Order: sequence, then C-alpha cells, then structure tokens
Amino acid sequence: MMKVMMAGLMMLVGATLAFGGARTVVRAHQSASWPTTEATITSSSVETIRSRRAGVRFHPEVRYQYTVAGTPYSASTISFAGGDAGSLTDAQRVTHHYASGSHVPVHYEPADPSVATIEVGNAGIASYVLALAGAMLAVIGGWGMWDMLRAERREKQRRQRPQPA
Repeated sequence: MMKVMMAGLMMLVGATLAFGGARTVVRAHQSASWPTTEATITSSSVETIRSRRAGVRFHPEVRYQYTVAGTPYSASTISFAGGDAGSLTDAQRVTHHYASGSHVPVHYEPADPSVATIEVGNAGIASYVLALAGAMLAVIGGWGMWDMLRAERREKQRRQRPQPA
C-alpha cells in the first residue's frame, strides 16, 4: 500500500509541475494578443543573488503601475521567459531599457488584469522543461500505480482460486 501511495504522490507532484510549466507557456503565447495599456515604470534595479550552488546571478527587478477600467494595478513581470539575466551587463541592459519614470505598453490578461507583462510571446526553455518533466513524472507515477494495483488484483484472484487436491 505504501508503494501505491508513493506512486500517487509522484503522480500528483508531476501533474502540479506540468500544470505550472504549461500555464506559463500558454500565458506567454497568449500574451501577444492580450489588450494593452500604458504603464509607468516605478522602479528599476539589479538584484544580486548569491548562492553556494549557482554562484552569483543578477536579476533585473522592474516594477510598473498601470490602470485598467479605472482600477490601478502594480506588477513586476518583465516576461514569462523568466527574469534572470545571468551577467551584470545583461541585467543592467534590461534595467536601462526600462528606466524608472519611463512609460511602456503593458499587456494584461483580460480575465485577470492583475496578470501583466511588458515583453510578450516567449516562455523560456525552463517552462517547457518544467511542463515536460512534470508530465513525464506524472505518467511514470500513474503507470507505476496502475501496474502495482494490477499485480495486487492478480495476486488476490490467484489466492481465491480453489487449490487442486
């Protein structure tokens, strides 16, 4: 029974990962056709992220405000492709392009205007990998669960057969 529960957990985690990755990919591609409005960049800076495993990375942090149907919103999504530029020069290039106080078009999701991005159409390789790896994990977990339950059912049927005398 523990193996079946582990397979179920594997299937659930895989499905969650696949959903998250696929959702980002879909949003990235749909964002090109979302309505636009003008946003004002409220802050633009480079965040330094240090970790033992990955070393030093640089992340452009761009915040902007916009209004849809009279309701003000604030967001920081530059693109659904992810925000790590890697090198300091690349991160600075992004923050200079989206300088504080400048005005840029922002694409917002019609059903939920709080979801917005200033660069559209690109999901980034990480989202595709996450969706694919999650789907594979879910399929492997589901196959394992099905196989274990099938073997358990066969064993139960074998035990219920009359034994020859």
